[in-house]
Amino acid sequence: MGSVDSHHLDIIRLAWSRELGLPDDALATRPDADDRTVRVDDDTDTVRFLRLGETSALVGPRWAIERADGHTAEELTESATLLALTQDRSGRCAGPVVLAYGTDYQDPVTGPPPLVSHERDHVRQVEAACPPDDVAEARVAERERWFTILDDAQQPAGCAGYTEFQGFLADVGVLTAPEFRRRGLGATVAGIATDDALDAGLIAQCRSPRDNPASRALAARAGYRELGTYTEVTISRRTL
Repeated sequence: MGSVDSHHLDIIRLAWSRELGLPDDALATRPDADDRTVRVDDDTDTVRFLRLGETSALVGPRWAIERADGHTAEELTESATLLALTQDRSGRCAGPVVLAYGTDYQDPVTGPPPLVSHERDHVRQVEAACPPDDVAEARVAERERWFTILDDAQQPAGCAGYTEFQGFLADVGVLTAPEFRRRGLGATVAGIATDDALDAGLIAQCRSPRDNPASRALAARAGYRELGTYTEVTISRRTL
């Protein structure tokens, strides 16, 4: 599995600090790991909790920050906790998702290199062959760069794509057509996208639902290391 050194971790922390509207050094390691960073935003309709290594951050309306005060970081990574905090505000939870990072180039592929397309139409064809939940999780067609492996008959078999995240990370999604699964193709195309991201000077980031072991295992096979958890609850604007 790939390694993430202190320099890479500092960059990941910086990217997420900016994503959450925090000072650049907000996620730096502190002696008290439970001393989480908070940002009050009374205009937002989301409550966002990030745990990254030994640090954590919570962003949301003041009432949500106050309700969360008695909960540990471990508790706040659970969707049930955030839903309980927001149940009178019609909260809907997305997550928790595990954050994993790739910082190393993939080992060279043995044998002939796969045929790779960069066309969005080929991504759409893979999506059309997959269950809607898988498509919604990977969101490959919504990303900025695409990589689709074509089989010997020029049929799209699996795809990956990434979007730049706060100028430092590449947020990667992977999707394999059902008939081509369990052949290592997902890890291969994830590696192709990862290498491209590294060439662009970015650190690759993969978000996997915590309760999806297949997605997490794929990221591990592609050399990613799990470093954190992100959970988000959307509040009904009628209750703000």
